[in-house]
Formats: sequence, structure tokens, C-alpha cells
Amino acid sequence: MRIDLDTAFLDDGIRSTNFFNGRLLSAEDLTQEQTARDAALQRMGRALGEGVAYGLEVTPSQDNTVSTPLVTVRPGLAVNREGQTLKLLQPVEVALLPMAPGGISAAPTAEGRFKACSPPGSVYVSGTGVYLLVLSPAAGREGRAVVSGLGGVQSGCDAKLRVEGVLFRLLKLDVSNSDLLDEKKLRNRVAHQCFGTTTRAQMLLDWPFREPEAGYGLIDKLRPGFLTPCDVPLAVLHWKDGEGIRFVDLWSARRPLARVAHPVPWLGGQGERRTIEAQALFLQFQEHIEKLRLEPSLPGIPAKDHFDWLPPVGVLPLGGFAGTHGLDYLKFFEGLTTRPPVNIEGARLGPLLRAALDYPPVSTGTGELLWLYWVRENQQAVVDSPATSRPQPYLVFASGHIPYWGDARFSVAKWRFANFSSGGPNADQPGP
Repeated sequence: MRIDLDTAFLDDGIRSTNFFNGRLLSAEDLTQEQTARDAALQRMGRALGEGVAYGLEVTPSQDNTVSTPLVTVRPGLAVNREGQTLKLLQPVEVALLPMAPGGISAAPTAEGRFKACSPPGSVYVSGTGVYLLVLSPAAGREGRAVVSGLGGVQSGCDAKLRVEGVLFRLLKLDVSNSDLLDEKKLRNRVAHQCFGTTTRAQMLLDWPFREPEAGYGLIDKLRPGFLTPCDVPLAVLHWKDGEGIRFVDLWSARRPLARVAHPVPWLGGQGERRTIEAQALFLQFQEHIEKLRLEPSLPGIPAKDHFDWLPPVGVLPLGGFAGTHGLDYLKFFEGLTTRPPVNIEGARLGPLLRAALDYPPVSTGTGELLWLYWVRENQQAVVDSPATSRPQPYLVFASGHIPYWGDARFSVAKWRFANFSSGGPNADQPGP
């Protein structure tokens, strides 16, 4: 369509009711005003991006059992691809199995504000598999409004209030049987299949400056037939027959707000989606490590037994000191290519974590180098503090593709914890 300069183009504008004295208003006029308000809010929501703004953490409920699988979703706020906000003000328990008589789940009312928000039904837990829990919009009506002028005829649309809420759906992810059988590595493999780690590596071979039109990763494979633009992924969970919920993994599916539905050319590998996925990948690993800390075999857990992929940077809680609980890093990195740990100042930890977001994950099967770092302030406190007040010791690892951060920094380090000789790359490959 062609238009002239200084000529208003109104075809795509939001149409709202024009109020003036003496005008007769109908229900249609007021509904049009509500529709206009919704459309304006939708545009603002789409500008913010899709994802979880805060809250909405998913954990197995206290009453969760094999026969009655339940998860608790905490209060929070999310925005879907349609720009619609979805909010929970209180924690709710979500039953993952149908509760209606006869084993058939009663279908919830799912009348959303937008036509796109008519999701298909859930794929309820019916056997061993990995599932995606999503949050979707829902709407209902409450009460009866007082009416007149209808000649005593009962109207079918005399509800007093229109209520906008949410519902939860469960979708099955396409995970192979061989992955399901390897339970130690299942969580890590599913996470990186959701992140599309191998797909992004393939993009480097093909054309790295745009994202595939069909997206990438397990979650994108569900679009558009099962996962609609109105759904917000919250968590991935593994269900096993006879054992129930094996794990709930937030960051395989959960993403902060970002504009990812409309990728920018030439930023396919470095756009907003890549940035938020790099953050989620780091957080997913840290969440996984916290779960492994509950294993009775701690601290002797080798990374190769549980991880096909490591993030480009990670933090390991360590044991070995009285009053501490964590991993043995020598055992964890057994069979991997590493260099002895060196000290860095705490002032460099934040910049190192941020710099690592631009690097790809590390495969544990290729012999890629990992740098290991102590943080001086932590090590000093561990050594100098009594056992009753000793902090949790930790170690930071980083991909060998990231420039070395352990070069000697004279006059800014404690002499007992300084690196008098770098033991690694020199000025040819300094850290920032």
C-alpha cells in the first residue's frame, strides 16, 4: 500500500469507542473499549519480550507421590509471545494426572483474550518420559448482573464479571529411549537439547548470522502445533513409571524476558535469545550441581558420569574442610583436560562470568581445556576462619577458549594468594 507524506495511515490503528455527550452506548461499544485497551497492553507486552519476569518457580510438592504427582508453582509474572501478561498471586499445586472420574481429565475453560490463545489439551503423564510444563491464559465469568429491558427473558451473557486467569498444560518432549535409559546424564542431555547446543554448532558450519526459520531445540520442535504463542514454558520434568517425578529442571525451559520471536539478521548467534540462553545455561548447571550435592556418593562424582556438556563457566562448591559440604574437584574433573588451579581476585569474578556468556558450552568428550581458578577472598577466609564459621569453599572453571585470567597481578593481590608466575599463557593471551 502506498501513502503520501504527511498523510495519516490508520489501517493498523487501535479502534476505541469515541465518547461524546448525547451518545447512546451499547454493550458492543463498551466491549470495543475493552478490546482497544487489551490491544494497547498487548503491544507494550510484545515490546518487553516473552519469558518469565519473576517468580513462577516449580518444585515437587510436599504431598507429591507416585500415584498423585503434584508440583507447586510459586507466585510470579510472565509475558507470552502475544504480549499477554500471566500472573499468579499465590502458590498453587498442579496435579499432573487427571482427577475426573473414569480417568478422563475435565477440560478447563481456556477462553483467552486473543484468538491465538486456544491451546490444545495437555498430554497427561502416561508413562516414562520428559515433559514440559507451560503456563497459558484462561478466562471465565463470575456472578450474575442485574438486567432490565429484556422482558423477563434470561440472557446467556449476563455474567457480572469477566475474569482473566491462567491454566497449566503438560507437553511431552521428543526424547530418545537411549537418553531415557541413561538416567545419570538425562538431565544434562535434555537441557542441552532444549538449548539447541548441537544445532548452534551446526550454524557455524552453515551460516551463523541468522537463526533457523523453524527455530532450534526440543522446545521449538513443539511449535506451532502443541506450543502456542500464548504459552510460557516454566520447567522440564522427568517422570518414571513406578517412581514418579525424578527431577524438575527450571532452566532447561525457563527464560528471562527477551525479544526472541523476531530474530535480527546478523545477530543469529549473538542476539537477545543467545544472551538469555547463555544465562539460563549457567543457571541450569548450577541448579543441577545443587541437586547432585544431595547424592550420597558426594564428593566423589566425576563430571563425565553426569555431563556430556559443561557451561563455558561454572562454580563448584567444594568439600574437604570441616563444616563444609561439596565436591572433590580432582574427582569431578577426572579424565578432563585441566590446569592446576590458580588464584584470582574477587574483583575479577563478575567480569569473568559475564565474559563467558559469549562462549559455547564445553563437551566433556573432546578433551577441551578447562581453566581452574580459586577466588582469593574465599580461599583466604576458608584458611583463616575457625571451622564453626568457615565459609563454603568453591572453585571456578572456565572454557579454554576464554582468555586466561590467572596472570600475576602485582600490587592488587595478597602475597600469600598471589600468582608469582602465571603457570599459563602470558601476555600473548591475557585476561581482560
